[in-house]
Amino acid sequence: MKTPTVVCFHGLVGNGFYSFSEIAVLLEKHFHLLIFDGPGHGETTPFESEEDYLFSSIAMWYKRVIQQVLSKPFYLMGHSWGADIALHYTKGYPDEVLGIVLLDGGYIFPQNQSEMSFNYAIAGWDDYMNRSAYYEWAVIVEEYKTYTNRWNHIKECYVASLFKKKDNHFELVTSKFTVLSIIKAFFKEPFSETYAFIKVPVLLIHATNPTELDVAREIGILQLKENVDDVMIIGVEGAGHMLQWDEPLQTATEIKKWIYEKET
Repeated sequence: MKTPTVVCFHGLVGNGFYSFSEIAVLLEKHFHLLIFDGPGHGETTPFESEEDYLFSSIAMWYKRVIQQVLSKPFYLMGHSWGADIALHYTKGYPDEVLGIVLLDGGYIFPQNQSEMSFNYAIAGWDDYMNRSAYYEWAVIVEEYKTYTNRWNHIKECYVASLFKKKDNHFELVTSKFTVLSIIKAFFKEPFSETYAFIKVPVLLIHATNPTELDVAREIGILQLKENVDDVMIIGVEGAGHMLQWDEPLQTATEIKKWIYEKET
């Protein structure tokens, strides 16, 4: 059997190394993995225009990048923001995509969270970015430990890739302009508007923590099932949003099994 290609899109404020290093080790013998840093993230230059961060625009940007290295159809895998990008990419370029793996994204934020109005989301992320300057590395570590139930020193290396040293403090590589432009894009181009255009198989692997999001998850899963013909839903028990950190082996196993089934 040929080796399937999987193109990976990371989450907001993340990068390819941060989001996928742990499961890449478990997948690299089975798939040809292509992992990119999105615009304004990691080593990739940011856009200057807010409109360039619209999902349709980012999909076009990725199209130009991917066509330089791939000429045959591939699978898409996206975590969080990256899952939404995968959906919009498939809507725009359906002939290039064989299937989509959504890692806890593309089905909840923001429209299925009742409290998540535009103003609420913008204010929350604006505040988060304003607080993301740290004078001690230990404070960063303590915060990011709360993002997973399986912290280790390797994850500290992943976290280090998100920050740059400026003067006497650490700050995120991704700018507030980039982040707020992307949050606005979530409202301008909702994930649900892509569903009618998705004609390839979809695997959603989702978190089960925090339980406060259970209602939103149920709504999103129902939308997927009602609008996408071939969809599989898997909840990872006890995992949070960084499920590929919390349960890397289970996450990788489900991805392998699903793609192998689609390839046979």
